[in-house]
Amino acid sequence: MLKKILLITGILLTGLLVYVGVLWIKNVWPIEDTSLKNEGIGKLTIRMDESHIRHYYPEFAIANEDEGNIYYFDDKDSFIVTTDAKTKKIVCMELRDKIDGQNFTTKKGLGIGSSFADVKLEYGTNYRKKSTEIYGDMVEFQDSNTNQKIGFGIDYANDTVTVVVLYDYDKYKFPY
Repeated sequence: MLKKILLITGILLTGLLVYVGVLWIKNVWPIEDTSLKNEGIGKLTIRMDESHIRHYYPEFAIANEDEGNIYYFDDKDSFIVTTDAKTKKIVCMELRDKIDGQNFTTKKGLGIGSSFADVKLEYGTNYRKKSTEIYGDMVEFQDSNTNQKIGFGIDYANDTVTVVVLYDYDKYKFPY
């Protein structure tokens, strides 16, 4: 009887470890590159000097932090731009919500409310699916030539983009 219990426990534990391993591999396994050269949101791009933020969008508010400055348009829940403290360059952009009077989209014209089909049409199918604590279900594209990733939060039930995140993964560790 004890042998059967140990065997069943071993099988269940092995199954659990395999499941956790598969989930981990899906998040770190290399994906084919998607070109993100010159990609940005609105008039801003990764590695652009932070002075351009105020030039293009004087409405941005600023919050100083140890790792760099955080600029946000309208409020902290709409469009956020993070810069590196040392280089003063843009390292991350998060488009979280539509903003009245503004048409913030990627260079390929995608933004909040775009369809997942449009994302695949513009960026292809070389993406990694992620389930995140902050934004829920996401698809992430990577360009190892520019060290950039772009993620789209997807509401699969409504086939819409809920968030767009673009960042330099060498300079900024995005806390999905």
